[in-house]
Amino acid sequence: MSCIIRPLLVLVFLIFGQLAFAQTKADEATAQQLFRNGEYDKSLIIYQKLYKGKNGEAYFEPYFNNLLKLKRYDEAEKIIGKNYKNKPDYALALAELFLEQGNKEKANKAFDAVLASLPADEFAISGIANSFYAREDYEYAIKTLLAGRKVVKDDRAFSYELINLYRFARQKDALVNELLAVLSEQPAFLANAKNNLARTFDSAQDYDSLKSLLLKKIQKEPDNTAFINLLAWNYTQQKQYDLALLQLIALDRRTNDNGANIYNFANTLIDEQAYPTALKALEYLLGKAPNSPYYIAAKVASLKLKNQQVLAGKFNNTDLQQLAKDYQDLLNTYGENNQTAFAIKALAHLQAFYLKQPQQAIQLLERAIKITNINASINAQLKLDLANLYVTENQPWEAALLYGQVEKAFPDHPIGQDAKFKNARLSFFSGDFNWAKAQLDVLKASTSQLIANDALDLSLLIQDELAVDSNGHALKIYARALLLNQKKAQEKALQTLDTLLTSYPQSTLFDDVLMLKADIFVENKNLLQAKQSLESIISRYHESIWADDALFKLAVLEEDELKDLASAKKHYQQLIDDFPGSLFLAEARKRFRNLRGDAL
Repeated sequence: MSCIIRPLLVLVFLIFGQLAFAQTKADEATAQQLFRNGEYDKSLIIYQKLYKGKNGEAYFEPYFNNLLKLKRYDEAEKIIGKNYKNKPDYALALAELFLEQGNKEKANKAFDAVLASLPADEFAISGIANSFYAREDYEYAIKTLLAGRKVVKDDRAFSYELINLYRFARQKDALVNELLAVLSEQPAFLANAKNNLARTFDSAQDYDSLKSLLLKKIQKEPDNTAFINLLAWNYTQQKQYDLALLQLIALDRRTNDNGANIYNFANTLIDEQAYPTALKALEYLLGKAPNSPYYIAAKVASLKLKNQQVLAGKFNNTDLQQLAKDYQDLLNTYGENNQTAFAIKALAHLQAFYLKQPQQAIQLLERAIKITNINASINAQLKLDLANLYVTENQPWEAALLYGQVEKAFPDHPIGQDAKFKNARLSFFSGDFNWAKAQLDVLKASTSQLIANDALDLSLLIQDELAVDSNGHALKIYARALLLNQKKAQEKALQTLDTLLTSYPQSTLFDDVLMLKADIFVENKNLLQAKQSLESIISRYHESIWADDALFKLAVLEEDELKDLASAKKHYQQLIDDFPGSLFLAEARKRFRNLRGDAL
């Protein structure tokens, strides 16, 4: 009989234990919710019960905090009792009580007592520091860790915690010293060090102080390349790019590096538009052996950079011819293939629109789209380039065929939707406005926001103008000007637009004409004329679909070219205030904050 009863008793105890545990958890959840809702009287009753029950110590903190919320300080002090003398959590609670009562002096004495009796346990010390951190008391969190170093007799203990705390507390000198100490032993910490410094520094003086310390470190530890790398980074933050490059070249030579740091730095310089130093970096890589890891990549990058510089500035025919020769030399050396497609695209663009050699460009692209095993996406881009050339060379049927091929190959991809848009625009050029609008209306739901926006703009343009002139006389002239602009016949495009303005004063296209003129003026560096056109759109056509475009382009023009920063800032602000749904909103905000001096 007893053999049967004993297992039953065990089972009963297990069931009751599980039920009690479940009830405790339910009570805890209820108390937490009541506390969050500010119903402190109700939550206190539950916490008091939990604190007096089994495992009550686990509920000390929420029970104590509940008492503080109700300002029941005597009860709070009573549950602390004399435990604070040997339990850091209780000692911290006592200090918290003193703070609640407004007695900062007694609170600090209690905190100091905690620091004076730290256990020789790194985990426990970190826990105490975290308690201070949770209260955003960075000063005592730092004091705890520094005192903890002495207790555990390790000057490098808690380095990562201290780095974060110094950053939160904006203690820049201490942060720098801690980071440099870590780098002395762990050069691999370099990326983390840069990140912490970038998030903390906000003045030229910060970087100057770091530079002085780094120069001393490099003298003491010449074999630690992390300091040279960090010095180069420091120069880069101050836009002293040539000095940064000198450090990286010295580092590359010292370590017999494969050029990775120099190549990455060159790309950073290109992003920063520091083109002269970027070219020096790439030329250094091109001075290495042709079989070095970054030789070809540097050659590619240098060509792209030269192309960007030539086409963005005032160039002469000699510049263009040299650039075309550089691309052709690359193709002669490495062949026309998937890897050199970028050179094919760039050379064809130069030939077609700058060297007045459209037939050579067409032949080059016609060969390129027949390259075997070429990436499908690259092939589609080459087809689009070729189709665009067919348009400018009055071969619309050939262009439509290629646009159709790309659209069919990539039906739900931005490349395919771009092809569909260009096909619709081709119909627009030819005067088939209704068909063009039907295609554009489909594209208004494009997955590419830019294509959807362009399609919507052109669709509305057609709709508004045909409502005024069902025969589309002015629209045909505007379409002709757009096509002339695509052909780079921009003087003729401007003349055609002037004809539209004088011949059809009732047209709805005046804001569109001004925007196209502004784009032409910007491309040809007629900056003041571009400014006037954009200002006209803003002042006379504030409800136009081009109003936000005009504001953004004007602000960029004033910031980047005219250097009228006050006016640029004003126009970015106007765009942010008046056009919260604009595609340019994010970039406008970024530029506005930069001009305002915010730390980005």
